[in-house]
Amino acid sequence: MPNSTNSIFLLPYGGGSAASFRSYVGDFPSEVGQVIPLELAGRGKRSDEEGARTIRECAALALQQIDITSGDYVLHGHCMGALLAFEAIKLIQGAGGQLPRFMVVSGRNAPRHTNEWLLRVATMDDRGLFSELQQLGAVPKGLNFAMAQPFLTKIRGDHAMFSDYIPSDARIDVPILALAGKDDKMTNADALAEWRDYTSGQLSIEWLDGGHYFIIEQPKVVAHHLAEFSKQLSNRPAHESN
Repeated sequence: MPNSTNSIFLLPYGGGSAASFRSYVGDFPSEVGQVIPLELAGRGKRSDEEGARTIRECAALALQQIDITSGDYVLHGHCMGALLAFEAIKLIQGAGGQLPRFMVVSGRNAPRHTNEWLLRVATMDDRGLFSELQQLGAVPKGLNFAMAQPFLTKIRGDHAMFSDYIPSDARIDVPILALAGKDDKMTNADALAEWRDYTSGQLSIEWLDGGHYFIIEQPKVVAHHLAEFSKQLSNRPAHESN
């Protein structure tokens, strides 16, 4: 079980796995931190486990992989992973555990929002869904439609999880850094700003070049924003209100 010192635990987007972030992990500057992608139950190295049926259950299973009893750490979730990170922190907070230094959410509006594309997924046939995922850049390289059924099954299972998700009004006692792609149609400024309603700490929003999967090709830019946000938190007076 990885120790949390200087670790950035990364939770994947719908249909994603730890392997989805291989290049990102390799190019992420080590002086900022070590990125550790978490594997969700039912895929990758955990493919022999039964997959979760709800976001909260998925978050609880993801937490089984990490040791958060010592050292600073960060939780980062992309798209669906942002909801998983948020629910994981609520579980840690409720249990009186050591909270992350901050949470990074990328490619995801505040929890109460569901975008139009996600609402349409259930109405698409497999070929239509595959085509739209290709346009988004979500299909793994080398995967053609003939081989895509297991991937599409995961996508639909993940979609069912976050389509049924209803967040509580609880706030986390953790600052939030929200990263968004300038060309990402799944996020918008107003809905991103509503992450403020889910934290008692600081919220900072940064816009990066690219579409929905903007973080994958820009590990150094992401690292820069994480480092700058960490500095802001370190320099902020303890008595300063949010």
